[in-house]
Amino acid sequence: MRRFTWSPRFWFVAVAVLSLVLDQASKMLILASRQMHTPHNIFGDALRFFLTMNERGLFGMSYGPKWMHYVLPIIVVVFVIWFAWKSADRWSSIAFGLILGGGVANNLIDRVRFGAVVDFIDMGIGNTRWYTYNLADAFAVAGVIMILTHEFFGWGRAKPAATTNSSASPSGQN
Repeated sequence: MRRFTWSPRFWFVAVAVLSLVLDQASKMLILASRQMHTPHNIFGDALRFFLTMNERGLFGMSYGPKWMHYVLPIIVVVFVIWFAWKSADRWSSIAFGLILGGGVANNLIDRVRFGAVVDFIDMGIGNTRWYTYNLADAFAVAGVIMILTHEFFGWGRAKPAATTNSSASPSGQN
């Protein structure tokens, strides 16, 4: 058990569970306290809660038949778990945990429970609004951004140990 604690796999599982729990708790609260399609300003008009049920996919797009909204996420979940289990660093493990937690919360739990995804975070200015989303979407996007920064910029990678010889002179001669 000690080997698992604080390992990249630990972080993957912990972050996935935490993101799933936070998302589902936020949806339970919003479903209990808000009416459908009635905006409630949080930060003026820029940020508001606006409860909707999204029967379609990402950004309101359809994947085709309804069963595809269940099959595609299951395939993605399998790949995310596979990549995460192969990951050797904490940064990637946390990123994959965010992606998994968000994907399972939205595309599996919500669709099985409600036949649609519960979306409620609405951002924009006036009539110019972003797509309504939820915490699971935010977690998944954050995870993808973390993976991209890790791959393209090296953020989160372990730095190699310095291999300097302290007895060598600056010119390289002793």
